[in-house]
Amino acid sequence: MKFTDLLGPEAAAAFASMLGTLPAYVHVGERAAWELAESLGRECVGRHVVVLFDTRTRAAAGETCLRALHDAGWHATERLVADRPGGQSPICDDTTKDGLQRELPTVDAMVAVGSGVVNDLTKWLAAEAGVPYAVYATATSMNGYSAANVAPTIQGVKTLFRARAPRVIAADPRVLESAPHESTSAGLGDLIAKPVSTADWRINHMLFGESYSHEIAALIDRVEPMYLSDPASVARHEPSAIRALFEALVLSGSAMTLQGSSLPASGGEHLISHTLDMAGELDGVGHDLHGRQVGVATIFAAALYEKLLERDDWKFEVPAVEFEPEVWGASAPVVEIEFRKKRSAMARACGRLAEPGVWTAIRDAIEPTMRSPHRIKQCLAEANAAHRVQDIGCSRDRFLGAVRSCAWMRGRFTSIDLALCAGVLPDAAEEIVDRFLM
Repeated sequence: MKFTDLLGPEAAAAFASMLGTLPAYVHVGERAAWELAESLGRECVGRHVVVLFDTRTRAAAGETCLRALHDAGWHATERLVADRPGGQSPICDDTTKDGLQRELPTVDAMVAVGSGVVNDLTKWLAAEAGVPYAVYATATSMNGYSAANVAPTIQGVKTLFRARAPRVIAADPRVLESAPHESTSAGLGDLIAKPVSTADWRINHMLFGESYSHEIAALIDRVEPMYLSDPASVARHEPSAIRALFEALVLSGSAMTLQGSSLPASGGEHLISHTLDMAGELDGVGHDLHGRQVGVATIFAAALYEKLLERDDWKFEVPAVEFEPEVWGASAPVVEIEFRKKRSAMARACGRLAEPGVWTAIRDAIEPTMRSPHRIKQCLAEANAAHRVQDIGCSRDRFLGAVRSCAWMRGRFTSIDLALCAGVLPDAAEEIVDRFLM
């Protein structure tokens, strides 16, 4: 079907001038691979395509996708995104992208068979090659399918790269339903961040004049009943629940594409996850799936907001913190640049927050849309998703370390920074972790 059918007529009309930035087609069904091949053919003149997958996603859906492309007259070349030493899953970083790029043939289009890493790498490569791409999804694990953003690690630091959304998204429900539950529940963790990330977005709008769209926010509002109404159905992998989760993830990613940034779906909770990723790569301990970490971090961020919204008399001050290069290892020079940006953003935020009525106005704007940490934790628990630090293979101290450090790895102002400026952090971190996440 056309992507506008998923958006609905009202949203399609509201975003008419921006529809070209979104995917053109989304296909969900047992013939999705063949529909992908046909729809992608409408997007380019030539018929040479490269298909990227890792060992797991090739086994899940690679042969089906290759057969469908062949049947539609495509000349397909395969490229395997290899595992890292020791059998570790591949990651989306500059080293992996550059290695693949050196081996890619000249093609008219690219197809990703997979989810987070494979999709991001293909999106990145296609943007640099100036060709369209499509994604054949293998799990409901993240909201990046329809997003124009890539979240790679560059020079050891998690960052954002603006690419282009896929022209076609396709998925076979049987493949999605058979994905490991860890992957399925990761998608729920990514989605459930929405109330917190939207609050962060509103704060950036009210403090710094960042653009904010009620229409885009309303688009994300549509997805909440898809996962909050019956989270246990996700645990059971019921077909209707998995399809609803997939469509919610696609709508969430579309909101980021329409906004032109990750603001609608990524706030302080994502920075905690990114910091856990960076720490895992730095010390070789590894890390869990991004969305599972985001779900746990969302409980933490919601608890922060609960504390912040209790009072209207906070005294906002830039915390007296020095940069700690030893925390970041070889990435320290890049992170230090973000640290200085953040200090500047905090100073501007505190200046605005000191003005009469500003904090009250922010409080009034975000309180109605916030969800309690209890409700978020309950939803994740009923879905058999990660909702404690031990669920993501993380110790209490390691998670607290990520909370202490995450504010400084990116210049964007988030709930973490607001809590630091109010003096809620760092003291409240241990109490929140012990109360909600152990």
